Amino acid sequence: MSTSQQILAILSQVMEEFGDRLKIHGGSRLLVSDGTIAKALYEATEQVRTPYGPTLAVASQEQPDQAQVEGIPNAEVLAADKLAMDHYTHAVFGVSGEDPKYIFGGIKHTIYALQPKGYAIVIALKQETKQSADGEFQVSLDDKMKYQSKGRINNLEDCLYYAGFERGRVKSFEKKAEVDGKEVEAQVYLAMKWDQLTG
Repeated sequence: MSTSQQILAILSQVMEEFGDRLKIHGGSRLLVSDGTIAKALYEATEQVRTPYGPTLAVASQEQPDQAQVEGIPNAEVLAADKLAMDHYTHAVFGVSGEDPKYIFGGIKHTIYALQPKGYAIVIALKQETKQSADGEFQVSLDDKMKYQSKGRINNLEDCLYYAGFERGRVKSFEKKAEVDGKEVEAQVYLAMKWDQLTG
């Protein structure tokens, strides 16, 4: 059971529940964290798709590799630090225990690239800090964030605020899904970028 399968299972529930509110349509510009999410969103937007969109862009922290979006029309891979400001209508970010610096950087790039009143969806798979039978330690994302930020950031919601999303405009909830017979839990955040003109 791969982490991308788990994130996609949660994403499909979020799209089912909030799809009408998110208003993804043929003219939408979607920014995503990886190629599997791009493919899932391409498939999920079949009803509203046109030959021209929605467009999909994978933000890459490394050298952009177009192979990630091979076979997905209107999709490209871009360097995260070269994204256009205020351009994307929606952003979908999957988190499964990466280095908090990568997550914080990704969220900073997301808020920069989202247009005012654009929506960000952040899906964070839950994992607890624990020691396995063979002595390996798994450290939870929250514990990693607390450690690396020296206590300034306690969880992913703090990270969203620290990156620039406005308090009161982030909705947080839990989702569960079954993937390959195992229950998967995730914390989901829906955040809207504040529009300075209309508040």
